[in-house]
Amino acid sequence: MKRNSFLGGVIVSCICLFAGNQDSFGQKYATATINPEQIINAPAVIREDIQEVVVGASGEFILKNKLVVTIFKKEANDLAVLQVDYEPKIKIKSINGNVYDLIGNTIKKGSKSDISDYSNFNSFSIYEDNRIKVMDLRQLNFPYTVEFEYEVEYPNLFFLPNWYPQSYPKIPVEIAQVKYIYPKASKLRFFTQTIDEKYLSTKELEGGMVEKSWKIENIEAFEPEIMLPLDENPTKVLFVGASEFEYEGFKGDLSSWESMGKWIGSLNSGKDVLTPQLKSKVNELVAGLETTEEKTKAIYEYLQKNTRYVSIQLGIGGFMPFEALTVEKYGYGDCKALSNFMGAMLKEAGIQSNYALIYGGESKRKVYEEFPRSYFNHAILAVPDGKDTIWLECTSQTNPFGYLGNFTSDRHALLITENRGKLVRTPKYGKEQNTLFQKADFEVDETGKATGNLHFENSGLQTENGSLLTVAGLSATEKKDWLLTNLTLSSFDVVDFNFSPEMSSLPTVKVDAKIMVKSIASKSGTRIFLQPNQLNVYSMKISSKPERKASFERRMGFIDEDLITYQLPEGYNPESVPSKVLLESDFGIYSAEYHLEERSLVYKRKLEMNDGVYQAGQFPAFVDFVTNIEKADKTKVVLKKVQ
Repeated sequence: MKRNSFLGGVIVSCICLFAGNQDSFGQKYATATINPEQIINAPAVIREDIQEVVVGASGEFILKNKLVVTIFKKEANDLAVLQVDYEPKIKIKSINGNVYDLIGNTIKKGSKSDISDYSNFNSFSIYEDNRIKVMDLRQLNFPYTVEFEYEVEYPNLFFLPNWYPQSYPKIPVEIAQVKYIYPKASKLRFFTQTIDEKYLSTKELEGGMVEKSWKIENIEAFEPEIMLPLDENPTKVLFVGASEFEYEGFKGDLSSWESMGKWIGSLNSGKDVLTPQLKSKVNELVAGLETTEEKTKAIYEYLQKNTRYVSIQLGIGGFMPFEALTVEKYGYGDCKALSNFMGAMLKEAGIQSNYALIYGGESKRKVYEEFPRSYFNHAILAVPDGKDTIWLECTSQTNPFGYLGNFTSDRHALLITENRGKLVRTPKYGKEQNTLFQKADFEVDETGKATGNLHFENSGLQTENGSLLTVAGLSATEKKDWLLTNLTLSSFDVVDFNFSPEMSSLPTVKVDAKIMVKSIASKSGTRIFLQPNQLNVYSMKISSKPERKASFERRMGFIDEDLITYQLPEGYNPESVPSKVLLESDFGIYSAEYHLEERSLVYKRKLEMNDGVYQAGQFPAFVDFVTNIEKADKTKVVLKKVQ
């Protein structure tokens, strides 16, 4: 099991393993002592999850953890595998682990020989100093209990760990406890919206120390609900943050967004120097261009053609970019270095830009505006342009100019301005921008085979369906493979195709293809069964049972339009033409209609799906809406041979 703590924006998984050595100590972990109600459906029970943080006078701290888990089923066996990421500045002080049987007798005592040590190297990195230790105590016979303790030393308060009383929602917890012991002068900050204050105990210790502790018992397992808004995540978490700290000689303050931005600015300071040759090149690129947008685009395209993304994570290098001169010399850099390099070139062209930290990923992370800390894992660049802002993803060699995409759109970012930081929000792509238009013409023969000409246009976030925007710039083989994978037809061959990307700040990809379908319809006796919508069936496979407790969110709005014409086989007519379908709700609008024109069946469909947050009581109506869409999408037309 890898235990993840968000430590100052770095996911640190720490495993150091200790255990008592006396069988008598293990007796309390006998399976019989577990509350029977917790075992009914759970594959495991966390008996104890105890964390202690002791902060020293200089800001260094020791993290001690104890974890005891009883495992009942094979599906939870990975809970007996622990890992710890470490680096030269983060030192593992001790590691051990024990395994107990059904009645609590020790059946295995961990030793140094049970611990493996690996380089924690990412495929996109050219150098990292991260390593990982692993202890695997998985057993073949169930149930059994595994006990771990560990102790790790951290160099500064930036790495302070948060506390998650229940890391796995489907696994109950008997005892979860955390203690933070620290000098009062260090001014640690604590924040939670999910843990009741009644679990908190505070006391002052000798020597100006303070102890804050939280203890929760008998946390029940639960099934996480789908489509949860970020504001209603039920995971219990206590955020912990430093105020003042020092990281490898750089003093910082995380108590406000302004002071955090000032610290990031100090890490970037002086790293925007360019050679005379590159300065000359930049001025050549923008010569004759008038607007900020034109100049920025020219420089951005130069960046894309002359650099590539790699990751270098060495100590504070996880937060500090290396110099623009280094990127210029070697032609590579990570998100921080490439954003800094782009900013340096813009500066030479007389264009202001702002470095920005953000959380990159299709799944967004909640940023609590009232509790400044590092929620971020990525860097981008913002270029003010009058009342607008041009946002630049500097790590991609193919991204359209000014397009953020699903990776960084519609979320908070920390904008680094002159000597301070400011929390802002990146643009959102609305449903009118995320569109799909499909037009297809099929000629169907009496056996159910068909030849077809397809044309579709994806815009906005819909260019990312199946990574279409990326594939549009790849080889013919990869484009054909994309069609074979993403066209939802049962069996077909691609005869010819063409991809036409429009690489604007709101990109569009147009695709034309000629295909041969081996079975677009099925024949039975004198009848042929044809499902007109086979290219764009909407399906979510959700249920309104059990009753919903939390609100739910649709995060991307979109508009789909389909126009499909079927040339029917000679001598066949529809027995009946389905009636028009119109579904209207708070969640969107759906329509589908069928028209018979001589030997052609014309199918028209439109789906507008709204984004937004909805109350729990509306979930049954939402389920009905999407279920009825799927039902309508799968409507079949019966063709009968004319006698």
